Amino acid sequence: MFRTIATTAILALTVTAAQAGESLDARVHEAAVKACAPESSDSLPFSHYGAISKYCVARVSTAALARIQADAQAKTKASTAVLITN
Repeated sequence: MFRTIATTAILALTVTAAQAGESLDARVHEAAVKACAPESSDSLPFSHYGAISKYCVARVSTAALARIQADAQAKTKASTAVLITN
């Protein structure tokens, strides 16, 4: 289920990436909120106080930012390797 949510967050992030003026963190957070919407339904007991939703958003945001950072580092290494070999 986590992979599905993370994939949904990444997909939503790429869709919203075209919007100018937003920071990466804001776009990731917005995508995470959308991805976590099924987990944070109003049918949960009042005693949860939104903890499930906050945890899901934090978890998905952290995973998405880590994946974006890893992809950026991999692209940088790949482009650097091409420049060095040429």
